[in-house]
Amino acid sequence: MMNSEARKRAVERALVADPRAEARRLADEWDREADSEDARGNGFAAVILHAHARELRAALDEQLSA
Repeated sequence: MMNSEARKRAVERALVADPRAEARRLADEWDREADSEDARGNGFAAVILHAHARELRAALDEQLSA
């Protein structure tokens, strides 16, 4: 099991290797928060958070033209 400092260093290394890693992490966090909101009966917030996560992932996967 990683301690918090080791986890922070791993995240920093991932950001250097792939700058979009933080955006992917944020999308994952939104999905987890959406699941939490849904479990508490707040389906509207869950739908919004899941939608934002999907849009962020779609933007990350979009091919940019030169």
